[in-house]
Amino acid sequence: MSSAIKRPSAPSRYGPLVPAAVLMLLLLAVLPSSLGIPNANPSETLEYAPVPPEDESLDTPPSGNLSALGLARGRGVGSNAAAGEGAPDPVADLRAAGKNPRTKRCVGSPPRQTEDPSSPPCVAYFNGDNGGATYKGVTKDEVRVLFYFDGGYIQTSTASGEQQTLPTDTYFDLADPPKSADEDPHTRTLRAYQRYFNERYQAYGRFVHFYIYYGRGTSSHNAEGRRSDAYDNYQKIKPFAVFPLTQFFQPDPYLEVMAKFGVLNFGTFASRPQSFFQQYPKLIWGYRPSIEQYAKTFADYVCNKVVPHPVSFSANADAGAPRKLGLIRTSDPVQPGMQQFAREVRARVENCGGNFVAEATFPSAGYVTDARYTPEYATAAMAEFSQKGVTTVIWGQGWEKNFSAAAANIGYRPEWVIAGDGVHEANDRASRHQEQSVWQSAWVVTSMALIPDRDARHCYLAVREAEPAYPSEDVNYACQHYENIRQLFIGIQVAGPRLNPDNIDRGFHAIPPVSSPDPQVPACYYEPGDYTCVKDAMVMWWDPAGRSGASAPGCFRLPQGGKRYISGDWPPGDVPAQRDAGRDPCNIYTVGDTFRAPDT
Repeated sequence: MSSAIKRPSAPSRYGPLVPAAVLMLLLLAVLPSSLGIPNANPSETLEYAPVPPEDESLDTPPSGNLSALGLARGRGVGSNAAAGEGAPDPVADLRAAGKNPRTKRCVGSPPRQTEDPSSPPCVAYFNGDNGGATYKGVTKDEVRVLFYFDGGYIQTSTASGEQQTLPTDTYFDLADPPKSADEDPHTRTLRAYQRYFNERYQAYGRFVHFYIYYGRGTSSHNAEGRRSDAYDNYQKIKPFAVFPLTQFFQPDPYLEVMAKFGVLNFGTFASRPQSFFQQYPKLIWGYRPSIEQYAKTFADYVCNKVVPHPVSFSANADAGAPRKLGLIRTSDPVQPGMQQFAREVRARVENCGGNFVAEATFPSAGYVTDARYTPEYATAAMAEFSQKGVTTVIWGQGWEKNFSAAAANIGYRPEWVIAGDGVHEANDRASRHQEQSVWQSAWVVTSMALIPDRDARHCYLAVREAEPAYPSEDVNYACQHYENIRQLFIGIQVAGPRLNPDNIDRGFHAIPPVSSPDPQVPACYYEPGDYTCVKDAMVMWWDPAGRSGASAPGCFRLPQGGKRYISGDWPPGDVPAQRDAGRDPCNIYTVGDTFRAPDT
């Protein structure tokens, strides 16, 4: 497709406005207009946002983080409780003038925007003054959003089995029809999500307009290339928000340029400190927890479920003995976030009385094989841990396979309590690369959520609603984008009609700290000075005999079906207290995401 950008025709407006008593008063704002890189100061655009209802007599549901925002009741913006379940289904093209749906198809009781329990309360109608151009990338008719990918690499469609080379230095306007029937999976997925989220979420008369830019191949894989792409993207699209989805080089230089232009950035941003988000307040929003937040959650688990109790699940003959802790952490220079995480965990565990008698490091995190290193470091470490009487290994992130083999070689099988990192949780890595007689004593604490059978996943149901012919084999593409896009649309909805960073910030920070009732959906709220979503975790234990649908035996099993806990709310008892070997289901997560049904 040509890199020329075609603007969409203006969508029509929604139906009649219902009074919005819950909203705060509108304050006038001055919007930045310079095309040079300014020092972003979103606080200059303060307007209004939904806040939790103060009337305790309101029938506010007890579960769901967003339910207490008051958007779905009589106090909400454009709210109409009667337009909940059974409301008309929007089927018209959202871009066609005069064809917009006059209602959102809300579901549930009390009604919310979608079937996903993390979606906001229902705002069914809007036909008022949304303030027009309330911020850069925003008009009265649209919100421009850009997805930034590396270009030129080979992408395989699991549906067709065909390999496609992604374009380079090319823009796609996803409000235009596809130029071919064989679009790459990312483009096809985002086109479907553009339709789904616009149909199901409230954007107050605006069409949230998706663009994709595929970068300049290897020319973009350095700091200068990222900055150059950011300048070009801003000048051509002038987006309200961007999703940097690069694989070959960190997007930080890209983020910095966009943030200095005042553009919002959304993404997973795993293993980042709070300072990363705070350098541009209200402009960089992460889905995964910050390093400090995740360290707090993991250390709280260790302090409550490990430290106060004697040995209980090792394969050594030491049940009932006092626990002595050993710490494993990575020294990999390309993983500074993991190094910070381990330091934070150690300090918190020692502060609650944990006794670390040994510590070991490993030089390369995440790789099955790294030819630069031989496993002598693991042999020496396990010998020292055994000699010092370490009963319980606390692993501060960073997947590695040599420690379990080295421990087995000397007949040493302690307890393992591991902080997940997206790889430790994977069934295929544990079954194929860890020594099974050692790993049968392994527990993982993870901020990731339960992955159920494909047909029960919110991301899969959403993409298939928008595009019924979407290849089910390509659902891994859909699910890697869903959470980030949902976070953006929640931000747009809770911001209210006057869309800008301040109102997104106020809306997000109005979400109350409520536990999640759904193992698929993390508890998501934002603490003061915090710009990341996930605030809880679940635990898993390794069963060498379990089957998750992968070719190799073994799976991580989920006590209480994957029930999630916020810090300070872990259930009583030792680590295995909630384990039920006969009933705990397998999670089905693998690094490659097979999405096959679990065999419990």
